[in-house]
Amino acid sequence: MTRLYIVRLSHENYSLAFSEFKSILYSEEIPFNLELKIDEFIVFESPRLAIDILMKRAGLVLELGEFMDIISTDSEKAIDEIITIVKDISNKDNNCVEVDSIKSFGKQLSKSVVERIGIKNICTRKKIALGVNAIKISFIANVALVYRMMYRRRRKMYENREPHRRPSYRPGTMKPILARVFVNLSKVSTLKHELILDPFCGVGGFAIEACIMGLKTICSDIDKAMVSSTMLNIEGFSCTPFVDIVQMDAELQGLASSRVDGIATDPPYGIQSTPRGGDRSLENLLTKFIDNSYNVLKRGRYMVFAIPIQLSRKIDNILKEFNFEITEKHLDKVHSSLTRVIYVVKKI
Repeated sequence: MTRLYIVRLSHENYSLAFSEFKSILYSEEIPFNLELKIDEFIVFESPRLAIDILMKRAGLVLELGEFMDIISTDSEKAIDEIITIVKDISNKDNNCVEVDSIKSFGKQLSKSVVERIGIKNICTRKKIALGVNAIKISFIANVALVYRMMYRRRRKMYENREPHRRPSYRPGTMKPILARVFVNLSKVSTLKHELILDPFCGVGGFAIEACIMGLKTICSDIDKAMVSSTMLNIEGFSCTPFVDIVQMDAELQGLASSRVDGIATDPPYGIQSTPRGGDRSLENLLTKFIDNSYNVLKRGRYMVFAIPIQLSRKIDNILKEFNFEITEKHLDKVHSSLTRVIYVVKKI
């Protein structure tokens, strides 16, 4: 049975968030229909399994809920319509109402709604902590979206996996939310416990996120110190049964005839990272990486990686040369001197 659900995506990089949302459902072969898109909100129809999977996997989903209604705030009777929808629900003991003005839309209307509903029926942190169900009214553009909250992303969900809190820390490490997004964009299935490869694993951040989602990972790096750090972190998060750690370079010869379901990685290109090996140029390293990734990735499957924006034209040509189809490119500004391009490519 399908129902209408609503998702609120991170507005910091909406294209990346929207792509992650679609990639997760695609990877698990869960059917869904997009019914409506309003700013950072998406209303979609799907089985309940979609919600369970998104709650388990998504990094850039801020909220998930069961969609109830959409009301035009241009109408003079907007407040009356909103109150009619929520009053019966808010009067029940185990429900409360949360009102939010997104980007300052509907500020005055939200105040009026709170006054009409009554402070005793408004959600508080204490009520939410006690398990009281929240009915959310979000004002955005010229509408009010009404939905029953099912999930809310909290930063503390990732706190213990922040780079400086892991057993082994190295500067320049990607934060866990973005590492999770890279893994999700590779469209590997957690329900099938598929195998993902990170050939520039650093200290194992991608593998940790993959493990928590129920995926198997091959983690490799040319740097022996990085491999040792990865081992410490993998053990620290009880992921040893799900992760194989190998010391090898971009030739990937240690994989022999192995084939993986997806590749997600962050090659060394920042101030803290310098390519190692014979020809130390980043372009040469990426060329070898792309060539050898084609040999180990299953046909029709996806690879996700990032590079500095100034290399993008060259990498576009290299990918085409090695029979990869570029399906998506996302810009991600790291700091004032580094903007990277996040590639999602498919082996043809």
